[in-house]
Amino acid sequence: MKESRRIESLFAKQYNGNPWLGVNMVDKLSQITPEQAAHKFSPQANSIWEILNHMIGWRELVLRGIPKNNYSSPNHNFIQPITNTTKEEWQKTLAHLEKSQEDWLQYLSTLDEMILGETFGDMSYSYYELILGVLHHDIYHFGQISILFRLITEGV
Repeated sequence: MKESRRIESLFAKQYNGNPWLGVNMVDKLSQITPEQAAHKFSPQANSIWEILNHMIGWRELVLRGIPKNNYSSPNHNFIQPITNTTKEEWQKTLAHLEKSQEDWLQYLSTLDEMILGETFGDMSYSYYELILGVLHHDIYHFGQISILFRLITEGV
């Protein structure tokens, strides 16, 4: 199996398949209400919704930056207050995540594997590390989302 197919499989399993973690993003996020997603344990803490927007922002930023061999993070790091907490807005956020997933799977399905070993721009890491970094970033924040959801549902 080509390495790009392996990476594509990891992205697909973590999103809505059967990952080794035992839970995927779609299944977990479908359990979360807009109120739960917007809940903040303190003004300085991030909500599930803010974390999800951060994940989506980074997924999109890196994917747009790959062809340019460069990207730049905004000062807000894709974490901004949620001002509209309606069910419709939560569904738009989930659809935005789904679109970013489709974009990543499309990119990975046509990936020229020759670039995987190349250094990304003037960074100290390769395209391979960058692409897997997006997956690791998703999993890291997905863990945060899962913990926050558990705390919210257990009434902590």
